[in-house]
Amino acid sequence: MPTALRKMRPDGTLYQRRPEIEAALVSLVLLPRSETADRCKIVDPGNADHLPSECLLHLVRSSGSDNSDAHFTTLFRALRQRVLARLPRTDVGRGVEGEILDSQTNIRIGEAVMDRFQELLMLDRRGYEDRLDYFEINFDDAVASLRLTARKKAWKEENRSAPMTYDDETSELNAEIEEAAAAQNVLSESKLDDPGYRLRLDAAIDALPEHQRRVVELLRQGFPIDSQEPGVQTIVGILRCAEKTVRNRRNKAYEAIRKALEEEEL
Repeated sequence: MPTALRKMRPDGTLYQRRPEIEAALVSLVLLPRSETADRCKIVDPGNADHLPSECLLHLVRSSGSDNSDAHFTTLFRALRQRVLARLPRTDVGRGVEGEILDSQTNIRIGEAVMDRFQELLMLDRRGYEDRLDYFEINFDDAVASLRLTARKKAWKEENRSAPMTYDDETSELNAEIEEAAAAQNVLSESKLDDPGYRLRLDAAIDALPEHQRRVVELLRQGFPIDSQEPGVQTIVGILRCAEKTVRNRRNKAYEAIRKALEEEEL
């Protein structure tokens, strides 16, 4: 059986993995190393043997007790690619002579995210690091949080005063907007623990316009808005619209849901 997570919620309960991740781990921990190593290299999520990133992280953390540096390295390399796929693109276009233009800001963001993630893994190898527990619950959201922190730091260091708009260079949300959306996420794990909240949330989602409701439903199913990882199904790809459009729909949907929930509480 996979080991239980140790991080505690504010209410004193332990973090718990999603049921489908827990079920997958039950069978994964029984596999020989060679088969696990082969499966961790599969990048197509449509493949039945594809390992969710949450499972791959658990295997990396568990490999510390195997006393096999080679096995750890194989798993870690695959996990590292999952993180890299979720980082902002460094190439942001081409110059007048066709040369590739790189965003130094995005390069620094990527380096900061990888450094922090690898630091947490190394701390976990020495002794249990409960800050990694949320990565086993929602890997994409946890990496997005590291990315947001790195972006804010990079912009502060550059003394940039970014307006509440999309970045002209990268077409990505500015840190303030992304931070606000994350802070007011109506789908956060802590809120969904409340059965009463889930019932009110479902009713509020049903009342949304179709294009907003579709985005929220896909987010609840765990689809990332966008990804650079080959073969990953994203909301951008499913809906066939721009990332900016998806994020705008998400933000408007969250605002409408919050208003509906606040009205119910009055």
